[in-house]
Amino acid sequence: MARKPLCVAILWHMHQPDYGNEESGEIYLPWTRFHAVKDYYDMGALIEQVPGLRLTINVVPSLIDQLEAYAGGTARETYAELTLRDAGTLDEREKAFLLAGFFQLPWRQMILPYPRYKELLDRRGTPDERGIYSDGLRRYSTGDYRDAQVWFNLSWCGNELRRDPVIADMIRKGRDFTEEEKRRLLERQTAFIGRILALYRRLQEDGGIEVSVSPYYHPILPLLCDNRAAREATPEVPLPGNMFSFPGDARMQIARAQDRFREVFGRDPRGMWPSEGSISVAACRLAGDAGLRWLASDEGVLRNSLRTRGHGDADLSPAQRYRAWRWADGPALFFRDQALSDLIGFTYSRWNEETAVVDFTQRLRRIYDALPDDGRDYVVPIILDGENAWEHYQNNGVGFLLLLYRSLVHSGFLQTVTFSEYLEMKPGLETLENITAGSWIYGSLTTWIGHPEKNEAWEALSATRQAFARSDPGAVDARKRERAFRELMIAEGSDWFWWYGDDHQTQNAVEFDALFRSHLKNTYSLLGQASPITLDIPIKKAAVRTRHRNPVHTLTPSLDGRVTDYFEWISAGFVSPEGGGAMHQAVRRLEKVFFGYDASRFYLRLDFAGQGLRGLPAQVSVQLQFVSPGQSFLAIDCAEGQWRCGAWEPAAPAPAAAGDRILEVGIPLEALGVGAPDEVRFFITLLDKERELERFPSTGFLVVPVDPWSLDHEEWIV
Repeated sequence: MARKPLCVAILWHMHQPDYGNEESGEIYLPWTRFHAVKDYYDMGALIEQVPGLRLTINVVPSLIDQLEAYAGGTARETYAELTLRDAGTLDEREKAFLLAGFFQLPWRQMILPYPRYKELLDRRGTPDERGIYSDGLRRYSTGDYRDAQVWFNLSWCGNELRRDPVIADMIRKGRDFTEEEKRRLLERQTAFIGRILALYRRLQEDGGIEVSVSPYYHPILPLLCDNRAAREATPEVPLPGNMFSFPGDARMQIARAQDRFREVFGRDPRGMWPSEGSISVAACRLAGDAGLRWLASDEGVLRNSLRTRGHGDADLSPAQRYRAWRWADGPALFFRDQALSDLIGFTYSRWNEETAVVDFTQRLRRIYDALPDDGRDYVVPIILDGENAWEHYQNNGVGFLLLLYRSLVHSGFLQTVTFSEYLEMKPGLETLENITAGSWIYGSLTTWIGHPEKNEAWEALSATRQAFARSDPGAVDARKRERAFRELMIAEGSDWFWWYGDDHQTQNAVEFDALFRSHLKNTYSLLGQASPITLDIPIKKAAVRTRHRNPVHTLTPSLDGRVTDYFEWISAGFVSPEGGGAMHQAVRRLEKVFFGYDASRFYLRLDFAGQGLRGLPAQVSVQLQFVSPGQSFLAIDCAEGQWRCGAWEPAAPAPAAAGDRILEVGIPLEALGVGAPDEVRFFITLLDKERELERFPSTGFLVVPVDPWSLDHEEWIV
């Protein structure tokens, strides 16, 4: 009897938070519109190109609301309105906003391929201490502002939308756009957004995909039921003083999500990706009561859950990891393969497409070979964002995804399935006796609670929710009370807590904080109450200035791979790798970068996390790519524990490097093209056998002002 194939269940999670203010009617951030025109339709269209492919698309109801608002022309968005503003009438505030906001996208794939957009980036310069691009304000002409307005929106257009003749013509034209062309661009985007949900409906009806759902406004269900669930996985986590425990809200988030799904797709959802893969006993009970057949989470949650019952080791066995479980008599539970999911989300974008797909398929083959041939149907759940990774891939990931899909369908030992299709195979689910509350990040809930900012947000939310509970239902109009409850449900979403704290960074932190507090203030207002004055005080604290500092004096370190003395690097500039953005990478190797210079050389010091250089792979290479004022490239390789300079362009003059506890590098200023005060732009990559492990910064460049001729004098005067 032939061995059963290994099932592969892919789930693409489609979600953006509600960026609008209900009371003002304004949408503050453009990311729903941009991912709609770049990702949501394109991800569905790719499925149709691979016959036999089966996968799951998860859609959050609050995203459905936003897509319909854009398609219906009722969305009033700040960035779209500024795009449509006549470039000749922009005031200084609007120009400054445009220079700061209209380059928020990965430069490598979405700016640098377009000569005019790159030219505008270069002309913009760097921000001053206030975050103002003074050089850009001085240099930009009206035509520059107009082209920046267009390119920010044009670059976000995905492959499918670029088939539109209007969009294709604008990309070919490249510059000197007109006000009419701007208007047509946004009209085409709006019309295109109206096609997304219809495509998903058709794909589901044709049997190519299953559409699943998340709770309405993307809340962390275990924390809505009871904040104390966070201590199941991390007993020491600090909790808010004003606890939140409203399981009825969690039930309502699920029930309203099901109702909205039914309106759009004409059927009940069979499964749910709970926001951030967060589950607990209470959350599973609610899902079971709602009639959902399956939920999905992360292998870290499975590991913690088995360990608490004494049935799990530090490493799960293949038979434990690659099966579905059942909680009590409730829904089936799937647990994502963390490594495979993260490879797609964070690593393969930097690899050759064919190499990445071969690597992925080989990993699946190793899983297949490690599983017992016992007649069971085993499954590998691969779950990640369906929108945020692709701007880091060539051609928005189209080539990679098509190769991946075809490899899975034609492998001979794999079978792609939706989650419900897998359950229809009647695989015989083993009971999971306990669930330790957790999520897809670290198997815990600490991404959303525990940090002082996160806890402060929970305390404000809890106080507002309690005020709602105490309010007299007859004191305000029923429609206003319902709107007040809707504001609370939006504030319960996971995204606000994601951006509080130090673990994730965004240029839009101020807007996220203001939106969260506005939802709470709107709740009080709709109830006819005055909101606490504390809600006018930002929760998000200003970024710590020492995350980045420019050099304060020249320096000449000893290049020996060690911190020779306390003062050797004390006057250097430094930067710490930023926290994750909308996606989260669990492992970072580069901990801190120091930089400085003297009259002849530019110096770098790289500090690594954990065991430092000793903790890196045996065949690691550190590569430095300088892009201005001159282009140069340096590879620093490790052979038999010795670090040395490898490939170097230009050939002379030569750099120097040494590695022991740290990695120190000295590069002649002449080789970098520095002969007068200038800015050095560069980025760092870590490779293992030609495969990129990490890039810093993840997008763009490090920018260091270099002026050894006057730096010490300037500091002395100050």
